[in-house]
Amino acid sequence: MFVEARTRPVLAEVCRRLGYSDSDVVLLRHHTNAVYAVRDVVIKIAPGDLGVDRLRSVVAVVDWLAARRFPTVELHPGLSQPLRVSGHAVTVWQRLDPADHHPITVAELGALLRALHALPAPPMPLPVLQPINGIARSVARSEILNGKEQDLLMDRLEVLAAGWEAMQFPHGPSLIQSDPQIRNALRRFDGTPVLADWDGAMLGPREWDIATVAVHCRRFDPPGWASFADFTAAYGWDATLWPGFDELCQLRELQMIATNARKSRPGTDAADEVRHRIAGLVDDGAEIRRWQIL
Repeated sequence: MFVEARTRPVLAEVCRRLGYSDSDVVLLRHHTNAVYAVRDVVIKIAPGDLGVDRLRSVVAVVDWLAARRFPTVELHPGLSQPLRVSGHAVTVWQRLDPADHHPITVAELGALLRALHALPAPPMPLPVLQPINGIARSVARSEILNGKEQDLLMDRLEVLAAGWEAMQFPHGPSLIQSDPQIRNALRRFDGTPVLADWDGAMLGPREWDIATVAVHCRRFDPPGWASFADFTAAYGWDATLWPGFDELCQLRELQMIATNARKSRPGTDAADEVRHRIAGLVDDGAEIRRWQIL
C-alpha cells in the first residue's frame, strides 16, 4: 500500500544522497505521488507502478521545455534523474513559491497553456492520449466501487466513447500537460507563473487541456465557473463555442472520477468523495454539484 510509512525510508535515502537532513522535511501531498519539501528542493516519490522509463520521458520533456525558455518548474541540477530508490521512481525539483501563498490565476493558466500548445512537437517519443482504455482499467481495478457503481460508470463510458471516436477537434494535436489547473502551477520567487507536474505530459488534442480547466472551474471552489471567461480571454479561443466541448468535459469528469476510484482505499474520505461525485452523475440538476479536491 502506498502510504507515508512506505515512502519515508525512500525520502531518507534521497536526502542522504543530497547531503540533507530529513529531520525538517515537510509533507506536501500523499495521494497520486508522495511529495515532500526540504530546504531548496521538492522530492516527488512515485508509487511502484509508475516506472522509471515513464519518468525518463518526463525529465526529457522538462529539460526540452526549459531549453526553449518555456516557463516550467525545473529539475534539481545536482542529480542524474530520475532516481530509482527501493523500487520507487523519484524526481527532485527546484522548490518554488507555494501555490497557496500567491495562487496562480485562471487567466495566467490560460496564457501558459496558449504558449505550451503553440510549441512544436517535442523530439522525444511520448504517449498519445487514449482516455477510454484508461478509464475502463481504473474502474476495473478500483477497490471501492460496488457492482452497481461499476455498471453506472461503464454505461456512461460506452456512450462517451462513441462520442470521443467521432470528435473532430478544431485544432491539431500538440504537447499537452493533461492535468492543467491552478494547483499544478507555481510562481518563481520573482512572481513569474510556471507550469508544474508533468507526469501526464503526452501528445493529444489541446482541447483536452482546456476541458480540464473548464471542469475545475465548474466543479471546484475556488475558482468558480465565472473565471473560465478569464481563461478564455487569455487563451485566445472560446472552446465553449465548439459543439463537442460539453461532451469532452463530461468525458474528462468521468476520467477524474474513475482515476480517483482506483487510487482511493475503502473507508477513507477520498472514497466518500468519489461516491459523492458518482451520485452527481445521476442527480445533478440545474445546480452543479461541487467537488472537493483530492
